[in-house]
Amino acid sequence: MQAASAQAAVPAILAVAGLSAGAASNKRSSAQNVGVKSSSYHGTAFATGKPKSSSSKIVTVSPARASLIGKLKDAVADIKPFKGSHNEGTVEIKGQLVISKQSFLDLVKIGPSLLDDQFDAIFNQLVALQLVSVDTKPDGQPKLSSKSTIEKWTTSSGLKGQVIAGDDSYSVTFKVPSDFGEIGAFIIRNNHPNQFYLHDLTLETDTGVVYEFPCNSWVYNDRIYHDDRVFFTNKTYLPKQTPTGLKPFRERELVALRGDGTGVRQTSDRIYDYDIYNDLGNPDKRSDLKRPPLGGSKDLPYPRRCRTGRPKSLADPKSESTTVPAGADGYYLPVDEKFGREKDSSTKAVTLKGVAHAIAPVISGLFDDTPNTWDNLEDILSVYTKGLPLGQNLEDTQDEETKRSLVFLDSLFKAQGEDKSVLKYPLPQLLKENENAWMDDEEFGRQTLAGTNPCTIQAVTEFPPKSSLSPEEYGPATALTEEHIKPYLEGLSVKEAIKAKRLFTVDYRDIFLPYIDRINQGKYKAYAPRTIYFWTSKGTMKPVAIELSLPPSEDKPASNRVFTPPLRKQDKSHYWDLAKAHAANIEFCFHAVISHWMRAHAVIEPFVLSTHRNLSKLHPVHTLLLPLFRNTLGINTSAREVLIKANGLLENNFSPGKYTMEMTSKAYGAFWRFDHVALPADLVARGMAEPADASHPGGVKLTVDDYPFAKDGLDLWDAIHTYMGKYLNLVYKGSDKAVHEDTELQTWWNEIVQVGHGDKKDEPWWPKADSIQSLTDICATIAWIAGPHHTAVNYGQWAYGGFMPNRPPHCNKLIPERGSKDEEKMLADPEKWMMQTLTNQTATCVILTLMETLSSHAVDEEYQGKRLKDNWTSNPEIKATFAEFSAKMEELQRKFEERNADLSLKNRTAGPSKVPYTLMYPNSEESGITGRGVPYSITI
Repeated sequence: MQAASAQAAVPAILAVAGLSAGAASNKRSSAQNVGVKSSSYHGTAFATGKPKSSSSKIVTVSPARASLIGKLKDAVADIKPFKGSHNEGTVEIKGQLVISKQSFLDLVKIGPSLLDDQFDAIFNQLVALQLVSVDTKPDGQPKLSSKSTIEKWTTSSGLKGQVIAGDDSYSVTFKVPSDFGEIGAFIIRNNHPNQFYLHDLTLETDTGVVYEFPCNSWVYNDRIYHDDRVFFTNKTYLPKQTPTGLKPFRERELVALRGDGTGVRQTSDRIYDYDIYNDLGNPDKRSDLKRPPLGGSKDLPYPRRCRTGRPKSLADPKSESTTVPAGADGYYLPVDEKFGREKDSSTKAVTLKGVAHAIAPVISGLFDDTPNTWDNLEDILSVYTKGLPLGQNLEDTQDEETKRSLVFLDSLFKAQGEDKSVLKYPLPQLLKENENAWMDDEEFGRQTLAGTNPCTIQAVTEFPPKSSLSPEEYGPATALTEEHIKPYLEGLSVKEAIKAKRLFTVDYRDIFLPYIDRINQGKYKAYAPRTIYFWTSKGTMKPVAIELSLPPSEDKPASNRVFTPPLRKQDKSHYWDLAKAHAANIEFCFHAVISHWMRAHAVIEPFVLSTHRNLSKLHPVHTLLLPLFRNTLGINTSAREVLIKANGLLENNFSPGKYTMEMTSKAYGAFWRFDHVALPADLVARGMAEPADASHPGGVKLTVDDYPFAKDGLDLWDAIHTYMGKYLNLVYKGSDKAVHEDTELQTWWNEIVQVGHGDKKDEPWWPKADSIQSLTDICATIAWIAGPHHTAVNYGQWAYGGFMPNRPPHCNKLIPERGSKDEEKMLADPEKWMMQTLTNQTATCVILTLMETLSSHAVDEEYQGKRLKDNWTSNPEIKATFAEFSAKMEELQRKFEERNADLSLKNRTAGPSKVPYTLMYPNSEESGITGRGVPYSITI
C-alpha cells in the first residue's frame, strides 16, 4: 500500500477507535523494528529494562489507544514488508500460530476485531516475532533471529465470518543463519490495539526439525509490558541445566510474574502474589457486613489468596475494599487464568456468578417470606417432576450481564435452554431406584463411606468421647453412656466393639459448639452433633446414637441430648428422624465449607501462586504440576465474589450464617496438616486404616474393606504416586543431590511453607523437599488435593445433596423438649413439624441451582491420564511414562466398574439406594452431571 493512501485511511480508522485524527503521537520504533525491547536486547548489554509505560495503564482506554495510533501515523511511511535472505547460509523456518482474538462467551467483540484487522490491512506486520537460540553470541548476549511478522492477520473479507470466535491459525516465516543453533524461545510483540489469546506455536525447519511452544497466554498491546513477552519450547531444564542463551529470559520471566508487591492489580496483569482473606466483608456498604480477616493471626489462621492490591476499606482499615477497579469485570485474576468458550471449564467461574446474580434473586422473589416452607415431601419432589416456574423469562432481561450469564445455565432450564422461565432439576441419583431409601438408617451410614463427605468418619478409640473444650465454658463433654448403644452392638460390649474396630464416629461437636449460641440467635437453629456408628455383621455402617449439644446460656445449662434409633426397623421415632435431620444439616455445612472449600480450594491456592512465581515454565516440575492448577484461581476468585463473602450465597442459606468462613479458619488451625492430607496418611490418622506392607495399595490396610472412597482412592493414589515418582526420577536422573541443589524448587517449597501457609510455618510436620522420594510425596499430595479429594467431595453433590431432606443446608427449629407444648405440636402433625424444621423453599431452590452447577463437568475437562493437547512435553521418556499412567487409569476404570457390579459389597450398588460409587472413575465420557471422572484440577 502506498504511504499516501495509508495516511488517507487513518481518519477512518481513528473513527472506529473513537479517536480524532489529532491523537497524540508517540515516537516509538516502527513496526519493522519491533520484536524486542531496545533497552533490553538490541545491541546493548543485558540489563533489567525500565518500563516504557505504567503497568496501571490498560490498553483499551482512550489515552493509550491515542498514543498507539499516533505512533502508527508517524511510522506508516517507513513500513516495508520483510524480505528474508535466500543465500546458502540461511535456514528457512515455517511457523503456525494458533490464536483466538479478543472474545467473550464465544462472541467476538466486533469493534475491537474490526479495528485490529483494519490496522493490519493498512499498516501490515503489526504482530512481530523473533526466535531465541539456546546459544549466545560471542559477546555473551542473546542470539536472536531477525524479526518476522504474522502473515495475513485479516483472514476474512467480510464481517460474517468474524462473529463466531474460534481458534484461527496464522503463518509466520523466519530466516536464520545456519549456525543459529537450537531454538529455545521466541519473543512476541503485539502492536494491535487489542489483545489476543496465543494458544501455541509450532515451528518446522526446512530439514524437518519440529519445535513446539505451548503458550496459553493473553498477549496485550506491547506498550503495557515492562519487558518482552517470551515463550519457551516444551523442552524443560533444571536451573543448572539452562542453556546460556535462555538463562536471562528464564530469570526475567519469573520477575515479571512475581511483580513487586505494590499497586492495584489491573485486568491485563499477569502477576501472582499473596494476601490474606481480608476482602470477604463489605463494611463500607453496611456495618453488619464487616468480617474479620482470615490469615495473618494466631487466632484466625488461613492459607493465602491471590493479591489484588485494592485500597483498604474506609470503615475498617483491617479489610480491603471490594470495589472493583474501573474497566475490570470482577475481582482481579491473573489474565492468563482467563480463557474459555461457552461451557468450558474456565467459564465455570462465570456460571457461578450467573447463579448468584441472575437466578438466585428471581428464586427469592417466588416464595412468601412466611411461611416459606414445604407442604410435604411430594411438594419437594415436584421440583423434579414439574420444575420451578420463575414467573418470567430471564431472556427478556435488559441487563447485559444477566444475558451473558444465561448461556452457561441452559442445562437448568427446560427444552435445552429454549425456555428460560422454568427451572427443571434432574432427579438426583439417590431417588432414582428408591425414593424412600434416603430415610433408611443404613443409607444414612453408607453415605459416610460413599457419599459426598467420606473423609470425616473415624474409628472410636475411647468411650465415652472426650472434648478439647473447657467444661466450665461449654459443659460436660458428653452424655453418652454404654447403655445408650449396647443394644445395637450385636452382643458386644463397647470395649469389645472398639477392640474389634467396629465402632466409629463422625464428630463435629468441638468445631461447632463455640458458635452454636451465636448461630441460634439468628434465623436458623442448630446443634453441635456427634454420631456413633456400628459396623454390622452384614457389612453395613449403622448409626446407633446421635448426640446433639447446646452450650450453656444465661437461663439454661449446657445440653447434651442423646437420641437412639428404634430397635426394630419397622418402628418409627419422630425424635430420631429430627435428630438425623439436624446431624445431616451440620454434615452438609461441614462438607461444603471445610471438607470442600477449605481442604481443597483454599489450601491449594498457595501452591498455585508459588508455582507460577518460582518455577519457570522451563522447569520440569512446573510442567508436571501445571495441569493440577488449571482454572483453580478463577473459581476461587468467583467464590470470593459471590459464595463465601458477607451476605453471599453460603452465609444466607447455611446454618452458620455470618460465622461460616470464620469457622473454616478455626478448622484449618485445629486440624489441617499437610503430612495428613495424602489419603494413606489421612486414613491412618482417622483410624480407618493401619500401616501395612507394599502389597497393599498406599501401604495401608483398611479397617473397613468395603469403604468405596478409600478402596478406590488408594488405587488412584498409588497410580498417581508411581507416575510422579517415575517422572521426577527421570528429570533429576535419580539424584537426591540435584533436588537439594535445585534453587527454583527450594524457593518454591520454602515460599509455600513460609508465606502461602505462613500461619503454620513453624509446624514440625512440614516435609523437606530434599530428595526424590520426599518431592514425590509432596507432588503426589498436591495432586491428591486437586484431583481425587476434590472430586470425591464435589462431583457427588447433586446425587446426594440434590434432594434437600437428605442434606438440608439449614434447620429452622430445635427439637422439642420432652413434655413441652412443642412436643404436643410435633406429635400432632410430625410431617408438618419436619417440613417447618427443614430448609425453606427459597434456600432449597437457590442451593439446588448452585449444586447442579457445582456438580457438572465441563466439555473440556482434563481427566487423569488424558491431556487435551500432546504438545506439553517433547521428552520421549516422559511421554512413555505418561502413557503407562494413562493405561493404568483405563485399568482402574475397569476395576472400579467390577467392584460396583459385586452385589456382596453393601456400600455400593447393593446399598439401600442402589447408587454405585463412580466418583473415582478416572474418566467421564460426557459433560454435565455424570458422577464420574477425576479431573487433575479444581475447576469448580
